[in-house]
Amino acid sequence: MKFTEMIAGALEGIWVNKLRSVLTMLGMIIGVMAVIVIVTLGQSLNKQVAQAVEGMGANSFTLVPEANDNGQKGKLTLEDCKLLKSSMDSVDFVVPVKYLNYLAAIETIRKKETTLLIGTSSDYLKVDQTGLSQGRFFSEAENQMARRVVVINQTVADDLFGPGNEAVGRTLRINSLAFQVCGVTKPVASLLGAQRSNTFIPIKTLLDISDDQEIQQAIVRVKKGDQLKAATVQSVSILEMRHAVKKGYQAQTNEQMMEQFSSILTIITSVFGALAGIALLVGGIGIMNIMLVSVTERTREIGLRMAIGAQRSDILIQFLVESATIAALGGGIGSLLGIGIGAVISWILKMPIVISFGTILFAFCFSSGIGIIFGLYPANRAAKLDPIDALRYE
Repeated sequence: MKFTEMIAGALEGIWVNKLRSVLTMLGMIIGVMAVIVIVTLGQSLNKQVAQAVEGMGANSFTLVPEANDNGQKGKLTLEDCKLLKSSMDSVDFVVPVKYLNYLAAIETIRKKETTLLIGTSSDYLKVDQTGLSQGRFFSEAENQMARRVVVINQTVADDLFGPGNEAVGRTLRINSLAFQVCGVTKPVASLLGAQRSNTFIPIKTLLDISDDQEIQQAIVRVKKGDQLKAATVQSVSILEMRHAVKKGYQAQTNEQMMEQFSSILTIITSVFGALAGIALLVGGIGIMNIMLVSVTERTREIGLRMAIGAQRSDILIQFLVESATIAALGGGIGSLLGIGIGAVISWILKMPIVISFGTILFAFCFSSGIGIIFGLYPANRAAKLDPIDALRYE
Protein backbone atom coordinates (compact mmCIF):
# COMPACT_ATOMS: atom_id res chain seq x y z
CA MET A 1 0.00 0.00 0.00
CA LYS A 2 1.34 3.42 -0.96
CA PHE A 3 1.95 6.10 1.63
CA THR A 4 -0.73 8.37 0.12
CA GLU A 5 -3.22 5.52 0.30
CA MET A 6 -2.37 5.02 3.98
CA ILE A 7 -3.04 8.69 4.71
CA ALA A 8 -6.28 8.57 2.72
CA GLY A 9 -7.34 5.48 4.68
CA ALA A 10 -6.47 7.20 7.96
CA LEU A 11 -8.51 10.29 7.03
CA GLU A 12 -11.42 8.08 6.01
CA GLY A 13 -11.31 6.31 9.37
CA ILE A 14 -11.28 9.66 11.17
CA TRP A 15 -14.27 10.85 9.13
CA VAL A 16 -16.27 7.68 9.76
CA ASN A 17 -15.71 7.94 13.52
CA LYS A 18 -15.98 11.72 13.86
CA LEU A 19 -16.87 12.01 17.54
CA ARG A 20 -14.34 9.43 18.66
CA SER A 21 -11.64 11.08 16.56
CA VAL A 22 -12.39 14.58 17.89
CA LEU A 23 -12.28 13.37 21.48
CA THR A 24 -9.00 11.58 20.75
CA MET A 25 -7.47 14.72 19.21
CA LEU A 26 -8.71 16.98 22.01
CA GLY A 27 -5.66 16.43 24.20
CA MET A 28 -3.33 17.28 21.31
CA ILE A 29 -5.39 20.34 20.40
CA ILE A 30 -5.38 21.71 23.96
CA GLY A 31 -1.68 20.97 24.48
CA VAL A 32 -0.45 22.57 21.26
CA MET A 33 -2.81 25.53 21.68
CA ALA A 34 -1.61 26.17 25.23
CA VAL A 35 2.07 25.96 24.27
CA ILE A 36 1.68 28.39 21.38
CA VAL A 37 -0.41 30.86 23.42
CA ILE A 38 2.17 30.87 26.24
CA VAL A 39 5.13 31.29 23.90
CA THR A 40 3.31 34.00 21.90
CA LEU A 41 2.50 36.02 25.00
CA GLY A 42 6.04 35.61 26.28
CA GLN A 43 7.54 36.86 23.02
CA SER A 44 5.03 39.73 22.83
CA LEU A 45 5.89 40.84 26.36
CA ASN A 46 9.60 40.53 25.62
CA LYS A 47 9.25 42.68 22.50
CA GLN A 48 7.27 45.32 24.38
CA VAL A 49 9.94 45.59 27.05
CA ALA A 50 12.64 45.73 24.36
CA GLN A 51 10.83 48.64 22.71
CA ALA A 52 10.56 50.44 26.06
CA VAL A 53 14.26 49.92 26.76
CA GLU A 54 15.23 51.09 23.27
CA GLY A 55 13.23 54.26 23.91
CA MET A 56 15.59 55.05 26.79
CA GLY A 57 18.58 55.02 24.46
CA ALA A 58 21.46 52.61 23.99
CA ASN A 59 23.97 54.95 25.65
CA SER A 60 22.17 55.14 28.98
CA PHE A 61 22.41 53.39 32.33
CA THR A 62 20.45 53.63 35.56
CA LEU A 63 21.95 54.23 39.01
CA VAL A 64 19.99 52.85 41.97
CA PRO A 65 20.97 52.84 45.67
CA GLU A 66 20.94 49.39 47.30
CA ALA A 67 21.84 47.79 50.62
CA ASN A 68 25.14 45.95 50.89
CA ASP A 69 25.90 42.77 52.88
CA ASN A 70 26.34 44.80 56.07
CA GLY A 71 22.93 46.43 55.76
CA GLN A 72 24.36 49.80 54.73
CA LYS A 73 22.48 51.49 51.92
CA GLY A 74 23.70 54.11 49.50
CA LYS A 75 22.04 57.49 49.17
CA LEU A 76 21.24 59.46 46.06
CA THR A 77 20.49 63.18 45.94
CA LEU A 78 20.25 66.00 43.42
CA GLU A 79 23.73 67.12 44.48
CA ASP A 80 25.03 63.66 43.53
CA CYS A 81 23.55 64.05 40.05
CA LYS A 82 25.24 67.43 39.64
CA LEU A 83 28.54 65.96 40.84
CA LEU A 84 28.37 63.11 38.33
CA LYS A 85 27.66 65.54 35.49
CA SER A 86 30.48 67.91 36.43
CA SER A 87 33.15 65.34 37.29
CA MET A 88 32.73 62.93 34.34
CA ASP A 89 33.61 64.19 30.85
CA SER A 90 31.86 61.21 29.24
CA VAL A 91 28.43 62.14 30.68
CA ASP A 92 26.03 64.02 28.42
CA PHE A 93 23.35 64.58 31.06
CA VAL A 94 21.90 63.04 34.23
CA VAL A 95 18.14 62.71 34.79
CA PRO A 96 17.11 62.43 38.47
CA VAL A 97 13.93 60.51 39.22
CA LYS A 98 11.96 60.59 42.46
CA TYR A 99 8.50 59.21 43.05
CA LEU A 100 6.18 59.04 46.02
CA ASN A 101 5.92 55.64 47.70
CA TYR A 102 2.13 55.91 47.52
CA LEU A 103 -0.39 56.89 44.87
CA ALA A 104 -1.10 60.61 44.84
CA ALA A 105 -4.66 61.96 44.73
CA ILE A 106 -5.20 64.12 41.64
CA GLU A 107 -8.55 65.85 41.25
CA THR A 108 -10.69 68.51 39.65
CA ILE A 109 -14.24 69.59 40.36
CA ARG A 110 -15.33 66.96 37.83
CA LYS A 111 -13.51 63.86 39.11
CA LYS A 112 -10.80 62.41 41.36
CA GLU A 113 -8.10 59.93 40.31
CA THR A 114 -5.01 58.33 41.82
CA THR A 115 -1.68 58.36 40.03
CA LEU A 116 2.01 57.67 40.45
CA LEU A 117 3.60 61.07 41.04
CA ILE A 118 7.09 61.35 39.54
CA GLY A 119 9.51 64.21 40.03
CA THR A 120 12.18 64.62 37.38
CA SER A 121 14.07 67.16 35.27
CA SER A 122 13.30 68.70 31.89
CA ASP A 123 15.57 66.11 30.19
CA TYR A 124 13.26 63.22 31.07
CA LEU A 125 11.73 62.91 27.60
CA LYS A 126 15.22 62.29 26.20
CA VAL A 127 15.40 58.95 28.03
CA ASP A 128 11.76 57.89 27.83
CA GLN A 129 9.61 57.06 24.82
CA THR A 130 6.65 59.00 26.23
CA GLY A 131 5.46 61.56 23.69
CA LEU A 132 3.29 64.64 24.12
CA SER A 133 -0.21 64.96 22.69
CA GLN A 134 -0.80 68.47 24.08
CA GLY A 135 1.33 71.30 25.34
CA ARG A 136 4.94 70.88 26.48
CA PHE A 137 7.11 69.33 29.15
CA PHE A 138 8.13 71.68 31.96
CA SER A 139 11.35 73.65 31.48
CA GLU A 140 14.54 73.58 33.54
CA ALA A 141 13.77 77.13 34.70
CA GLU A 142 10.43 75.93 36.09
CA ASN A 143 12.25 73.07 37.78
CA GLN A 144 14.82 75.36 39.40
CA MET A 145 12.07 77.66 40.67
CA ALA A 146 10.05 74.68 41.95
CA ARG A 147 6.99 75.82 39.99
CA ARG A 148 3.75 73.91 40.50
CA VAL A 149 3.31 72.77 36.93
CA VAL A 150 2.33 69.26 35.93
CA VAL A 151 2.36 66.94 32.91
CA ILE A 152 -0.45 64.39 32.99
CA ASN A 153 -1.39 61.36 30.92
CA GLN A 154 -4.00 61.65 28.16
CA THR A 155 -6.22 59.07 29.85
CA VAL A 156 -6.13 61.03 33.10
CA ALA A 157 -6.79 64.27 31.20
CA ASP A 158 -9.92 62.74 29.62
CA ASP A 159 -11.15 61.56 33.01
CA LEU A 160 -10.51 64.84 34.80
CA PHE A 161 -11.56 67.35 32.12
CA GLY A 162 -13.69 65.28 29.75
CA PRO A 163 -12.76 63.56 26.45
CA GLY A 164 -11.73 65.98 23.72
CA ASN A 165 -11.39 68.97 26.07
CA GLU A 166 -8.20 71.01 26.25
CA ALA A 167 -6.29 70.27 29.47
CA VAL A 168 -3.27 72.56 29.00
CA GLY A 169 -3.59 75.69 31.12
CA ARG A 170 -6.23 74.18 33.38
CA THR A 171 -5.79 73.85 37.13
CA LEU A 172 -6.03 70.66 39.17
CA ARG A 173 -5.09 69.61 42.69
CA ILE A 174 -2.47 67.05 43.67
CA ASN A 175 -2.75 66.03 47.32
CA SER A 176 -4.77 69.25 47.85
CA LEU A 177 -2.10 71.51 46.26
CA ALA A 178 -2.99 73.51 43.13
CA PHE A 179 -0.99 72.75 39.96
CA GLN A 180 -1.29 74.08 36.41
CA VAL A 181 -1.24 71.59 33.53
CA CYS A 182 1.51 72.46 31.06
CA GLY A 183 1.44 69.27 28.97
CA VAL A 184 -0.33 65.99 28.28
CA THR A 185 1.52 62.77 27.36
CA LYS A 186 0.23 60.22 24.91
CA PRO A 187 -1.38 57.14 26.47
CA VAL A 188 1.24 54.38 26.68
CA ALA A 189 0.45 50.77 27.50
CA SER A 190 2.67 49.33 30.18
CA LEU A 191 3.43 45.68 30.87
CA LEU A 192 0.53 43.30 30.22
CA GLY A 193 -1.57 46.16 28.94
CA ALA A 194 -1.89 48.02 32.25
CA GLN A 195 -2.36 51.64 31.26
CA ARG A 196 0.29 53.91 32.70
CA SER A 197 -1.10 57.00 34.44
CA ASN A 198 2.18 58.55 35.53
CA THR A 199 2.08 62.24 36.45
CA PHE A 200 5.25 64.33 36.14
CA ILE A 201 6.18 67.44 38.10
CA PRO A 202 9.54 69.24 38.53
CA ILE A 203 11.72 67.25 40.92
CA LYS A 204 12.47 70.32 43.06
CA THR A 205 8.73 70.82 43.48
CA LEU A 206 8.35 67.22 44.64
CA LEU A 207 11.28 67.59 47.04
CA ASP A 208 9.58 70.66 48.54
CA ILE A 209 6.39 68.73 49.30
CA SER A 210 7.97 65.40 50.31
CA ASP A 211 9.42 64.34 53.63
CA ASP A 212 12.97 63.57 52.45
CA GLN A 213 15.51 64.87 49.95
CA GLU A 214 16.66 61.52 48.56
CA ILE A 215 15.81 60.32 45.08
CA GLN A 216 15.24 56.74 43.97
CA GLN A 217 17.31 56.64 40.80
CA ALA A 218 19.31 58.59 38.27
CA ILE A 219 19.39 57.88 34.53
CA VAL A 220 22.78 58.74 33.05
CA ARG A 221 23.34 59.29 29.32
CA VAL A 222 26.93 59.13 28.03
CA LYS A 223 28.14 60.84 24.87
CA LYS A 224 29.49 57.72 23.13
CA GLY A 225 28.57 54.06 23.35
CA ASP A 226 32.15 52.93 23.98
CA GLN A 227 32.21 55.07 27.14
CA LEU A 228 29.26 53.28 28.71
CA LYS A 229 31.06 50.52 30.62
CA ALA A 230 33.73 52.80 32.07
CA ALA A 231 31.08 55.38 33.05
CA THR A 232 29.09 52.82 35.07
CA VAL A 233 32.18 51.85 37.08
CA GLN A 234 33.32 55.44 37.58
CA SER A 235 29.90 56.71 38.66
CA VAL A 236 29.51 53.97 41.29
CA SER A 237 33.03 54.70 42.57
CA ILE A 238 32.28 58.43 42.90
CA LEU A 239 29.07 57.82 44.86
CA GLU A 240 30.66 55.23 47.15
CA MET A 241 33.46 57.63 48.03
CA ARG A 242 31.07 60.54 48.55
CA HIS A 243 28.78 58.62 50.91
CA ALA A 244 31.44 56.32 52.41
CA VAL A 245 29.60 53.10 51.63
CA LYS A 246 30.89 50.01 49.83
CA LYS A 247 28.66 48.18 47.34
CA GLY A 248 25.83 50.61 48.03
CA TYR A 249 24.92 51.28 44.40
CA GLN A 250 23.95 49.34 41.33
CA ALA A 251 24.52 50.61 37.81
CA GLN A 252 22.61 48.77 35.10
CA THR A 253 22.75 49.47 31.39
CA ASN A 254 19.58 49.14 29.37
CA GLU A 255 21.04 46.08 27.67
CA GLN A 256 21.71 44.42 31.04
CA MET A 257 18.16 45.17 32.22
CA MET A 258 16.80 43.67 29.02
CA GLU A 259 18.94 40.54 29.36
CA GLN A 260 17.89 40.12 32.98
CA PHE A 261 14.22 40.48 32.13
CA SER A 262 14.54 38.13 29.16
CA SER A 263 16.18 35.42 31.25
CA ILE A 264 13.44 35.64 33.88
CA LEU A 265 10.74 35.61 31.21
CA THR A 266 12.37 32.63 29.49
CA ILE A 267 12.28 30.63 32.74
CA ILE A 268 8.64 31.52 33.37
CA THR A 269 7.66 30.68 29.78
CA SER A 270 9.53 27.37 29.94
CA VAL A 271 7.81 26.35 33.18
CA PHE A 272 4.33 27.16 31.89
CA GLY A 273 5.19 25.61 28.51
CA ALA A 274 6.26 22.39 30.25
CA LEU A 275 2.98 22.31 32.19
CA ALA A 276 1.08 22.79 28.95
CA GLY A 277 3.16 20.00 27.41
CA ILE A 278 1.60 17.59 29.90
CA ALA A 279 -1.61 17.93 27.91
CA LEU A 280 0.31 16.67 24.88
CA LEU A 281 1.33 13.55 26.79
CA VAL A 282 -2.28 13.03 27.88
CA GLY A 283 -3.26 13.37 24.23
CA GLY A 284 -0.65 10.77 23.31
CA ILE A 285 -2.12 8.33 25.84
CA GLY A 286 -5.54 8.96 24.29
CA ILE A 287 -4.16 8.14 20.85
CA MET A 288 -2.61 4.91 22.17
CA ASN A 289 -5.92 3.93 23.73
CA ILE A 290 -7.96 4.57 20.59
CA MET A 291 -5.42 2.79 18.38
CA LEU A 292 -5.59 -0.30 20.61
CA VAL A 293 -9.37 -0.22 20.22
CA SER A 294 -8.89 0.18 16.45
CA VAL A 295 -6.58 -2.85 16.31
CA THR A 296 -9.18 -4.94 18.13
CA GLU A 297 -12.00 -3.76 15.83
CA ARG A 298 -9.98 -4.41 12.67
CA THR A 299 -8.46 -7.77 13.58
CA ARG A 300 -10.21 -9.60 10.73
CA GLU A 301 -9.17 -6.84 8.29
CA ILE A 302 -5.55 -7.24 9.41
CA GLY A 303 -5.75 -11.02 8.97
CA LEU A 304 -7.25 -10.63 5.49
CA ARG A 305 -4.51 -8.19 4.41
CA MET A 306 -1.83 -10.57 5.64
CA ALA A 307 -3.52 -13.46 3.86
CA ILE A 308 -3.31 -11.69 0.50
CA GLY A 309 0.36 -10.82 0.88
CA ALA A 310 0.73 -7.82 3.20
CA GLN A 311 3.97 -7.82 5.17
CA ARG A 312 4.13 -7.22 8.91
CA SER A 313 6.04 -3.99 8.17
CA ASP A 314 3.11 -2.82 5.99
CA ILE A 315 0.69 -3.31 8.88
CA LEU A 316 3.08 -1.57 11.29
CA ILE A 317 3.53 1.44 9.02
CA GLN A 318 -0.20 1.70 8.31
CA PHE A 319 -1.12 2.01 12.00
CA LEU A 320 1.78 4.38 12.67
CA VAL A 321 0.59 6.60 9.81
CA GLU A 322 -2.94 6.58 11.22
CA SER A 323 -1.82 7.56 14.73
CA ALA A 324 0.52 10.24 13.33
CA THR A 325 -2.30 11.61 11.15
CA ILE A 326 -4.61 11.95 14.15
CA ALA A 327 -1.87 13.70 16.13
CA ALA A 328 -0.90 15.96 13.22
CA LEU A 329 -4.51 17.04 12.69
CA GLY A 330 -4.83 17.79 16.39
CA GLY A 331 -1.54 19.71 16.26
CA GLY A 332 -2.68 21.69 13.21
CA ILE A 333 -6.00 22.66 14.78
CA GLY A 334 -4.25 23.51 18.05
CA SER A 335 -1.72 25.68 16.18
CA LEU A 336 -4.45 27.70 14.47
CA LEU A 337 -6.34 28.17 17.73
CA GLY A 338 -3.12 29.08 19.56
CA ILE A 339 -2.20 31.72 16.96
CA GLY A 340 -5.68 33.24 17.08
CA ILE A 341 -6.04 33.25 20.87
CA GLY A 342 -2.48 34.53 21.38
CA ALA A 343 -3.03 37.37 18.91
CA VAL A 344 -6.36 38.34 20.50
CA ILE A 345 -4.90 38.39 24.03
CA SER A 346 -1.91 40.44 22.84
CA TRP A 347 -4.27 42.89 21.14
CA ILE A 348 -6.46 43.19 24.24
CA LEU A 349 -3.40 43.81 26.43
CA LYS A 350 -2.09 46.28 23.82
CA MET A 351 1.13 44.36 23.35
CA PRO A 352 2.92 43.77 20.03
CA ILE A 353 1.52 40.75 18.21
CA VAL A 354 4.35 38.28 17.65
CA ILE A 355 3.79 35.05 15.72
CA SER A 356 6.67 32.57 15.89
CA PHE A 357 6.46 30.21 12.93
CA GLY A 358 9.40 28.28 14.36
CA THR A 359 7.39 27.53 17.50
CA ILE A 360 4.36 26.54 15.44
CA LEU A 361 6.46 24.18 13.31
CA PHE A 362 8.08 22.69 16.41
CA ALA A 363 4.71 22.16 18.14
CA PHE A 364 3.27 20.56 14.99
CA CYS A 365 6.24 18.22 14.55
CA PHE A 366 6.31 17.43 18.26
CA SER A 367 2.63 16.47 18.26
CA SER A 368 3.16 14.28 15.20
CA GLY A 369 6.14 12.66 16.92
CA ILE A 370 4.01 11.94 19.99
CA GLY A 371 1.45 10.30 17.69
CA ILE A 372 4.14 8.02 16.28
CA ILE A 373 5.64 7.20 19.70
CA PHE A 374 2.31 6.41 21.36
CA GLY A 375 1.09 4.63 18.26
CA LEU A 376 4.11 2.35 18.15
CA TYR A 377 2.81 -0.18 20.67
CA PRO A 378 -0.66 -0.62 19.06
CA ALA A 379 0.95 -0.76 15.59
CA ASN A 380 3.49 -3.36 16.73
CA ARG A 381 0.70 -5.37 18.34
CA ALA A 382 -1.26 -5.31 15.09
CA ALA A 383 1.80 -6.37 13.07
CA LYS A 384 2.41 -9.38 15.34
CA LEU A 385 -1.09 -10.82 14.95
CA ASP A 386 -1.22 -14.34 13.56
CA PRO A 387 -3.08 -14.23 10.20
CA ILE A 388 -5.06 -17.44 10.87
CA ASP A 389 -6.14 -16.37 14.35
CA ALA A 390 -6.98 -12.93 13.01
CA LEU A 391 -9.27 -14.40 10.30
CA ARG A 392 -11.08 -16.48 12.92
CA TYR A 393 -11.62 -13.47 15.19
CA GLU A 394 -15.26 -12.60 15.79
